[in-house]
Amino acid sequence: MTLDELKTRVKIKVDEYTPAGVSHAFDDYLEPMIQESADELSDKAPLYLLEPTVWVEDLVDGGDGINIRYEDDLALIDTPSDFARIYEVKFPQWKRSVHLAITPDNPDYEKQQNEYTKAGYGRPAVYLKTGEVESELFAKLIICGKVLDGALPSALLYIAYKTAANMPNVLDEAMTWLAASKILQVLGDSANAQLAEGRHQTDLQIKNR
Repeated sequence: MTLDELKTRVKIKVDEYTPAGVSHAFDDYLEPMIQESADELSDKAPLYLLEPTVWVEDLVDGGDGINIRYEDDLALIDTPSDFARIYEVKFPQWKRSVHLAITPDNPDYEKQQNEYTKAGYGRPAVYLKTGEVESELFAKLIICGKVLDGALPSALLYIAYKTAANMPNVLDEAMTWLAASKILQVLGDSANAQLAEGRHQTDLQIKNR
């Protein structure tokens, strides 16, 4: 769906919660709120509704394009600037793929520091660390374990932040309801903003069945 089509759909949703005869000027909010909603969906929508991006074009020939380092049975990989979250990570020795990166606020994050609970080949894990790195192209780091020194991932896919018009069409309804909720909140209509947010959540739940 084009950006103009998304704007039209959001306007219709906002009008649905606007009393007859009342006119709001919110055109300036449309594009940024729609894009903000797209970014939020990249962060939280069910993975199967999103389209993964390959980290690099060729993982076999030397892992060209991967900024990867190895230390203490871990692989440390810098993430692209459009990185939202992982889609699938797997190293050859792992018994299964990992689809969720554990963040520092997760209790499991500390387990990596314990010899008896840290990740192994049978229970691999991916941890997400934010912070500064040398290259300006990277903003986050994923820590993968357990990994043999020099091993290259057999699968390395991620969800990228995209412009709203390039989001999967299946998310258009959830995205426009979320944008409508944000605009209603800006307009000071908290009650109807919550109702629109509820429509957004309902649409996501239906698609997650």
